[in-house]
Amino acid sequence: MKETIEFKKDIIFKTTIQEMTELNVTHEYKVLDDVIEGEFHVSGEYKMTEASVKHEEFLYNIPFAIALSERIKKESVNLVMDDYTYEIDKDILHLKMKLGMHYEEVKIESEMKEEEITSIDEMLDEVEEDEEEISEQKDIVKEEVKQEIEDFSKKFNMPDNYITYKIHIMKSDETIDSIAMKYNVRIDDIKEYNKEEVYSIGDKIVIPYFKHEE
Repeated sequence: MKETIEFKKDIIFKTTIQEMTELNVTHEYKVLDDVIEGEFHVSGEYKMTEASVKHEEFLYNIPFAIALSERIKKESVNLVMDDYTYEIDKDILHLKMKLGMHYEEVKIESEMKEEEITSIDEMLDEVEEDEEEISEQKDIVKEEVKQEIEDFSKKFNMPDNYITYKIHIMKSDETIDSIAMKYNVRIDDIKEYNKEEVYSIGDKIVIPYFKHEE
């Protein structure tokens, strides 16, 4: 953000000013809690009369203050001299100075809450999108498993006493024995419906379930 702040200062000289031969305006400042305090340093040379050969030197320090609102972030303030003009009226130097104040604004609570609400809404939208994507992925996996069941059923020509079976994904700490115990099926049944003799992590294993005659 930037604001232009204009100052008007009148400097009364001890003698009449016929001509301003040199004029310099600089400034320095410090930022306090709720105000900027500073000084304009006005220096140069002038002629008292048109016929004067000698140029008179001068230096004036003019204090200024700028009130700061709560919306201005104090550490971001930077004051620069944008422009200055002057007029002479006998022994008075009329100065107009423009300072450009650059700063960042402090976000007020209502704005922060509004941003938080917007952020929460965006997060909720993302969650809904993720849930939809997960739901779609679940449907895809279900269809894939259903197709695999049909393929296995055709491939192995399941007997009449076949009820159903599951697809188990091999984990790092598992063996065929532990899997058989987990599902309460016979090792021979697992081997019959799975051609691999050595299984690796991530392999799909058919777990058949039969109804046995009493």
